[in-house]
Amino acid sequence: MERNESISERLLSRLPQLANIAAYQEEVTSLLAENDRRLRRNKWTVVRVWIFVIVISAPFLWMAGTHFNTAAGNWFLGLVGFWVLFGAIEVAKYEHNQSRVELLKELKQVQLQILELHTRLSKDGTAMSK
Repeated sequence: MERNESISERLLSRLPQLANIAAYQEEVTSLLAENDRRLRRNKWTVVRVWIFVIVISAPFLWMAGTHFNTAAGNWFLGLVGFWVLFGAIEVAKYEHNQSRVELLKELKQVQLQILELHTRLSKDGTAMSK
């Protein structure tokens, strides 16, 4: 998680000089592509976690049903609840990261558009003053 924060801080912390906009655009594009790759990897991790939860929970539910009136049945139901909660937390983490990356993309697009406008205005201002 520390690495994700450093990337966003690095992207948001500095504004490039007007002469370096092309290099800044390439840097932003590469860092956003890296974030997309991480999101795809996290998505597969979440899918694997849910497959594991289903594979583990099905026998536990069966055992809880066969031992319905005993303490063992309650333990099996508790284990199912734990694994389903674990899977739900992993999905929530993925959704949070996905929202963060989408927001960062939109923010950087707006920032780059503003920088392009500043560049055009500064070029037009120097051409008009001559």
